[in-house]
Amino acid sequence: MPLNVPVTITLPPLDRSYTVHTDRQRWSADQLATVPDGRDFMERAVRRGVREAALSCAYAQFTPAVIVTDPHPDGSVTMTGRVLCDNKDCHTAAQRHHLDAAEAIEAKAAAEWAFEKDLGLAPGGLRERSLFARMSIGIILTAVGTAMSTYDYQRPDNLSGNSLSAVFGQQADKMCNLLAYPTLAAGALTVLFALISHIATDRTSKEG
Repeated sequence: MPLNVPVTITLPPLDRSYTVHTDRQRWSADQLATVPDGRDFMERAVRRGVREAALSCAYAQFTPAVIVTDPHPDGSVTMTGRVLCDNKDCHTAAQRHHLDAAEAIEAKAAAEWAFEKDLGLAPGGLRERSLFARMSIGIILTAVGTAMSTYDYQRPDNLSGNSLSAVFGQQADKMCNLLAYPTLAAGALTVLFALISHIATDRTSKEG
């Protein structure tokens, strides 16, 4: 699937614009067996696909693609080749292409690869950081909700019910009672959805 994916990485004060020229092919065991040195032949085909994805881009023509090989239990092999390009014309042209459903999946993987390459993360590092960030938010919300649910304002005997401190404490108690369980639920759901999304993304990448 030859494809050109526009990627914008926002790192204030600058935005970095890239295009990922990519091709992804999956060959069955029979296809690999029909040619000598099947995997080498397949890799050359993927490299050609990357160049064909960006015929007008000199960078893509002369820069070796990064190749990722994924073998499957049935003997088939998926190879993905990518070149990270910072040519503005390529980025503009790639933005005009409307992705279909299958291309959108590949585009997401290509965009993540561009982030990892630009930021110097290890493969899969962006997903791990995203999971960690969402899990952290969920855990913080859960902790805040738990603290709210246990908060119980007791007015000191030396304060009248109309004093500013007493009024503030009573309103805080009411607010905590009102928000405690929604906050707990939001935290738990954030953690749950983060885990589900992470597992689904891993499964999709392995099956695809």
